[in-house]
Amino acid sequence: MTKFKSKVKKGKGLQFYEEGSIVHKGKKFTSTGAFLGKHKKTGLLGGILYAFPKEGKVGDWAGKKKYNAKFGKEWASSFGDIRQSVKVRIGDKEFTGTYFKSGSDIVRIREKKKLKKVM
Repeated sequence: MTKFKSKVKKGKGLQFYEEGSIVHKGKKFTSTGAFLGKHKKTGLLGGILYAFPKEGKVGDWAGKKKYNAKFGKEWASSFGDIRQSVKVRIGDKEFTGTYFKSGSDIVRIREKKKLKKVM
């Protein structure tokens, strides 16, 4: 019998990472799933989430945490895979990203930089 277990571990602010494990025939396999962390140089948040396009959402690997998302235009990369733009709001922050549609459920996101007003 196969059992699946997933935990989301919280960091500072919106930061988190997910740890999932599967037990199959008595052997445990553990991997990190989705994460959202702060970039050392820019201070902006970024990470990996998973797409739930039929629901119009992105979220953690197990689907316990989901956020409304807008899936935009598709394009073929120079590697021949299909990608799609994604916009999502988590808390008070806006993110843009890329859904690697033809090869996985992975969505790589980055926090949008707030532009300073110039007078």
